[in-house]
Amino acid sequence: MGEISNKVDPIELSNLAAKTYGSMKQSLIAGKFLPGERLRIRELATLFGTSATPVREALLRLISEHALELQAAKQIAVPDLSTARYIEIRTIRLALEPLAVELAVPRLQPADVETLTRLQEEFVVAEERGDVEEEMRTNRAFHLGLYTHAALPMLQATIENLWASMGPILKAWYLTGMSDYQGATEHENVLRCLRQRDAVGAARAMQNDILVPGPSILRFLETAEVKHAA
Repeated sequence: MGEISNKVDPIELSNLAAKTYGSMKQSLIAGKFLPGERLRIRELATLFGTSATPVREALLRLISEHALELQAAKQIAVPDLSTARYIEIRTIRLALEPLAVELAVPRLQPADVETLTRLQEEFVVAEERGDVEEEMRTNRAFHLGLYTHAALPMLQATIENLWASMGPILKAWYLTGMSDYQGATEHENVLRCLRQRDAVGAARAMQNDILVPGPSILRFLETAEVKHAA
């Protein structure tokens, strides 16, 4: 799906490998790289303002986490659109993200819920404007921000790995205009349960939020696979 053209902020020179990995992972989560896009070490080094070595290390780490794949001739790319891949990612998300919510609820303070409420308000505005970039930013900030309150770094890292795999799929879906997802309702259900300190209800609402766009995403993926086969 085209060449790398996204602009990213250069990273500091200290701790380059970890910082490069973190920046690349966040770029994938944000959908800055699209399915099927080849990632070239020299271009990425220029984009991230670093040398080839930390980029190579970051790419290998992301391959090991299944966010990227090593193709023939040692080419590294974002995995192509695939119904099976999406279903696998969604299946694991449905197990882990509601768990993170349920564990987070008892630890939430009123200020935390207020922060999530503001993010939801920004999400609604972006959704109404059709601002894909802002919609994706506020959506992931809402989700990942909530999950941090579970205070389980390994769980958080695993969920973020799933989002790194999901980001390119979501961005491609949004860009086609096939998205009919209205996430505001399920987010509001999550927030209502958070205010009531209903951990089970909040977990269930988050599960619904993951499931609701499923039919639309599956239609998009099936269409993409038919075109690719042709």
